[in-house]
Amino acid sequence: MLQHTLTNTAKIERSVSRSPRAGTRAEPRNAAAKEQDERLATLQALLANPHFRASERNKRFLTFVVEETIAGRADRIKAFTIAVDVFGRDADFDATVDPIVRIAAGQLRKSLNEYYAGQGRMDDMRISLPLGAYVPSFKKCSRFKQALQRLKFFLTSKEFVATGLAVVTAAAIGYGTVFALSVSDLKAPAGAEHAVVVLDSARSGAADQASGRFAHALTEALWVQMGRHDAIRLIGVRAEEKLDAVVSQARKSFSDSERLYQLLTTVQVENDNVRVYWHLVDADSRETYYSSRVSQEVAVDARNTAADAIAANMAASLFGYDGVLSPYADGAKVLANDLSR
Repeated sequence: MLQHTLTNTAKIERSVSRSPRAGTRAEPRNAAAKEQDERLATLQALLANPHFRASERNKRFLTFVVEETIAGRADRIKAFTIAVDVFGRDADFDATVDPIVRIAAGQLRKSLNEYYAGQGRMDDMRISLPLGAYVPSFKKCSRFKQALQRLKFFLTSKEFVATGLAVVTAAAIGYGTVFALSVSDLKAPAGAEHAVVVLDSARSGAADQASGRFAHALTEALWVQMGRHDAIRLIGVRAEEKLDAVVSQARKSFSDSERLYQLLTTVQVENDNVRVYWHLVDADSRETYYSSRVSQEVAVDARNTAADAIAANMAASLFGYDGVLSPYADGAKVLANDLSR
């Protein structure tokens, strides 16, 4: 199976702070220098935090864009420079053909969102990667907001909820401001978020029976492989159904907190050559998280076995180490087209 890989990662230049010479007095740092130090310290703390779940390549990606921004070179942060300087692509890199930067950016955004929704909720400064761009943004949290986050964390803890208190009055630390919060307005931590995967039937561009039979076999094999992982809810799309209609119904049936993905597969069979193109797409933003292609020479009597192997490799790419769906691995709930549950 063809997958995007990282090779020859370029060295990333790091800014170095120098101590004043002996006998001289260091000048007071201006506000810009102080902000630069805060952004760099935020990056270093984030990368060292074990709760920030990101691959090493995506950490290099984040380091590159943050350091380029701090150095005043944000206008240089493009898909081409990231592909060449971080991912080791050649100078003939074409983002319209090779989606590695776009895919990595989607994965990095997901890692950042998950971190700041959990353990990083009380961080002094947050780093984000806006959708559709690669230049990071930085947002400082006020002391009042931090105090509120700490209070929410306490209120939603098992120890506090077990007391059955409905309303609490507290003073915001450092402000003396008094406010009231209802426990019913706060959502208790529910552990890992769930994900819904709309699994489209493998499609064949040709009308020949060989392509149709292989597409059907691959669809069945994907159901088996995808249905083994925890917190994944699978919704099947029959060959005669319209994908957009099923996706729309799925979004209405599940809460906004549940991630909604589409797994799209296309099959081409020509003589003994079997080609499979597949993509994992965010159903809401249409952002592609993962794309790959498989091309094999398969005899007619071995195609069911080949479909099983390809489905297993697809699932391994998504649920394996550093896979987009790896947080949801271990035994899934299969809903088929029954969206009533």
